[in-house]
Amino acid sequence: MIKFFRKIRQRLLTENKLSKYLIYAIGEIALVMIGILLALQVNNWNENRKTQIEERDILQRLQLDLLDDAKTLQYQLDFKKNMIDSYKICLDILSEEMFATKEEFMTHFSSILQVGAVKLNMTTFNNLQTTGQIRLIKSKELADNIVNYYNTDFALWQSALQDYTRNITAPYVLQFDYIPQLRINDSQGNQIEMTGQSKDFKKPEKTLEDYKNNYFIINTLRQKKYNIEALIPRYKELLNSALNLDKTIQEYLETK
Repeated sequence: MIKFFRKIRQRLLTENKLSKYLIYAIGEIALVMIGILLALQVNNWNENRKTQIEERDILQRLQLDLLDDAKTLQYQLDFKKNMIDSYKICLDILSEEMFATKEEFMTHFSSILQVGAVKLNMTTFNNLQTTGQIRLIKSKELADNIVNYYNTDFALWQSALQDYTRNITAPYVLQFDYIPQLRINDSQGNQIEMTGQSKDFKKPEKTLEDYKNNYFIINTLRQKKYNIEALIPRYKELLNSALNLDKTIQEYLETK
């Protein structure tokens, strides 16, 4: 093709047809410019396509993290609701509104040293912030929603529950009486036999009356119940945010 155009130029110059040569030269320049513009257009299309693929991949990975968060939050909500129910029963027993044996009381009291916490899966989000790839999300509103979700302040009540349990409840309760070991199951779902129960040791157990007459036990049950009741709405709000953000991302992807 280059040889073909060169021959035309040479023929026009040889024939001394300057005006036709100038017209031809302008036309050739125009063709070159069109070729460059087309190449740039194709390059821009490829870059935009690459960006769209990267954006989709990022959002789909965020969706996986959000679903993981939703499972964790739902588990903790169920777990903490059970704790509240157990502490209500314990308080009813201690206030003698409900009759129960020491063994029945301890069944519900056994979670007193447990906390359980939610930690958001921030793998993808942290990577986006570190690399600056969050700019690949074209929708500013969606990007802002993602940032707001991962900056939700729910840790205050969770931290209060952890600190109270570890620093106040645990040191006292572990000196007050034998705490029943929680039942655990093996990989097949069979209950594992626990060893080292209180009957194996010389020091006698406290009686249920000892629990009923202990201000600390009563107050620690009330305080933990209060902390958990305050934490549950935060978990519910965060769960709704995770599900709504997942839905928003899906709707955005479907428009692409």
